[in-house]
Amino acid sequence: MKAWILERVGQPLVLRDVDTPDVRPGAVLVRMEAVPLLSYTRAYLNGELPYQYPEGPFTPGTNGVGTIVATGAGVHHFCAGQRVAVNPYLTSTENVDSPAEVLIGLTGISDDSAPLLQDFPHGTLREIAEFPASALVSLAGLEHVPSERLATLSKFAVPMGGLRRGRLVAGETVVVNGATGAFGSAAVLAALAMGASSVIALGRRIEPLESLARLGGERVRPVVLSGDAVRDAAAIRSVGPSGVDLAFDMVGQATDPSSTLSALRSLKRRGRMVLMGSMNVPLPLPYGEMLRNSWEVMGHFMYAPSDYRALVSMVRANQLSLETIGVKTFPFDHIEAAIDAAGAQAGLDATVVSFAQA
Repeated sequence: MKAWILERVGQPLVLRDVDTPDVRPGAVLVRMEAVPLLSYTRAYLNGELPYQYPEGPFTPGTNGVGTIVATGAGVHHFCAGQRVAVNPYLTSTENVDSPAEVLIGLTGISDDSAPLLQDFPHGTLREIAEFPASALVSLAGLEHVPSERLATLSKFAVPMGGLRRGRLVAGETVVVNGATGAFGSAAVLAALAMGASSVIALGRRIEPLESLARLGGERVRPVVLSGDAVRDAAAIRSVGPSGVDLAFDMVGQATDPSSTLSALRSLKRRGRMVLMGSMNVPLPLPYGEMLRNSWEVMGHFMYAPSDYRALVSMVRANQLSLETIGVKTFPFDHIEAAIDAAGAQAGLDATVVSFAQA
């Protein structure tokens, strides 16, 4: 079979003929059909990110859609012929206080994650990928949806995890900070699908916010941020006069905490905030305000298996449409062009490598 290999960080990917792996106990072999690319794939391959890379040559690629071709001993709920989504978030199943975590095909997460990453070093940019059975989600009932479209599930999985961690319930008001980014834009649509009565979308530019509002309808209320924390908090409250129940923060590499603090201060008493983005400066939480308002601030990483299952169920029931994502596909052997396109994507765009076009 063919696989894209990163032989050394900083070098270009090379397409190699490699042996199909023997399936191990607890694992599954998946014939890949479509793989979405991260926008920062080029920076990752160049070694520009502070990640824990797998040792030695490996295949990158995190998420994907494919069909099972073999299952290992001890796999009881999946079988050959099933169409599945593959996700990279793997946590050790050992009964310890802090189990190791990795993102397969990308990076270790915890200090002790190197051995777990070496168990499954290869990601999805190969014709047949080996993944632990726990990393799969059944796509039964979605046979009519092309794999290239289903690959965009990964765009919703992360915000879905955060919104569920924030205990969003139908009828609540949500503010999304970083609403025009890759995950923030998906969070707006996911919150609507989960029953939010209104979603206040925060961003720096009106054009992408208006595009979101057109997609989401009258329940999406855009607010253009000025950078003045007090003024922005007042602007948020003006479109959500009864207060915000849940703030979902998905800023990217923020160098100023003002928008996050504005979102926090828009919360009503006993409101919740979920932090899922990235910030390069400290976040100065106002101790007294936190106490007096009983605000709850929580960090959250990725998603639980049940979150991904819920996402698939929502798509199956037509509660959430994947058609809102603009998909650009590239053949498997055109990886360099695909990586360039991924680097240029924004908002609700997605770049997908299609094995059917190889």
